[in-house]
Amino acid sequence: MVKRFSSVIAQTTPLHYTELIERQLVYAGLKIGVGLWLFGTGILSILLSIGSTILLWTLIKYELPMWLMLLPLPIFFIIFMLAFYNILVYFGKKRANQIESVLPDALQLIAANMRADIPIHKSLVLAARPEFGLLAKQLELIGEEIITGNSVDVAFEHFSQRVDSPLVRRVSTLMRESLRSGHDIAGLLEGMAHDIRTFRVLEEEARANIASYIVFIVMAVVLIAPVLYSISISFVDLSTTVRERLNIGEMRGAVASAGASLAGWITAEQSITPDTLVIFAGANLFVSAIFAALVVSVLQTGESLQNLPLVPIFVAVSLGLFIAAITVLRSVLLGMFG
Repeated sequence: MVKRFSSVIAQTTPLHYTELIERQLVYAGLKIGVGLWLFGTGILSILLSIGSTILLWTLIKYELPMWLMLLPLPIFFIIFMLAFYNILVYFGKKRANQIESVLPDALQLIAANMRADIPIHKSLVLAARPEFGLLAKQLELIGEEIITGNSVDVAFEHFSQRVDSPLVRRVSTLMRESLRSGHDIAGLLEGMAHDIRTFRVLEEEARANIASYIVFIVMAVVLIAPVLYSISISFVDLSTTVRERLNIGEMRGAVASAGASLAGWITAEQSITPDTLVIFAGANLFVSAIFAALVVSVLQTGESLQNLPLVPIFVAVSLGLFIAAITVLRSVLLGMFG
């Protein structure tokens, strides 16, 4: 049943999207079909969308038409599907980073093997040491392809298609071009290893230079904004409590001579409640924390999804601090003036 549904979903999905998801599944190292992935994430997205819609209208507490209450459902579904896709991309990027981190050492070892007159396919297999992790498996696959009859050119092209890394693609392209032109491959590998290490050092220096910007973003969005929101809402809550305790009927005549503005402030109905402000502040902090985590990831790594685990951390800290601060301030202020 699941396979049949998965097959139908894969066939009805536009070809562009199925190819995109299939490529990301390969990058992430997941050996499942596009249809099965779409089926599983689709079911989860539907369940999460229903739960999020119910939670949203439970918090808002407004009576609205049914069509308007169901409007967030497709929006949440799209958001969750995009979230699952971004998680898939993140795992592909994570595997690529693991391969890139040990690539210079592997290239150096392959070059040493080739200088010892070892054929290229054996040099690749001998360089596939356990400490290289995912790269060791890829080197073994390249060696196996060459042994089973594929050309070195095709084997390295397949390697670049299995890893979502511009660096790996450049290394693969240079290897294929050097093989075609008869260039000194060992010297080329040593040169690439040296260039990659130099580039890593420059990246570390760049990260150190932008550390102050990252600290500012984290302080402003994750720490300062929740406290400021909680202070504002606590004072609005205190003002509402004081207004509710006033005897408006007895004060109408007393404030009539004080001016229309003062009388209006005391006797007017409050259109925005503290609970509405709490929902607004929570939604604002939620969105701001997500974008702050993505910006920090861009500043640190150059890609927004490289540090995707920062998103739940930023959201949890921001909302947790907001809830804690507003709880403490409400109890303190109402204790002092209540």
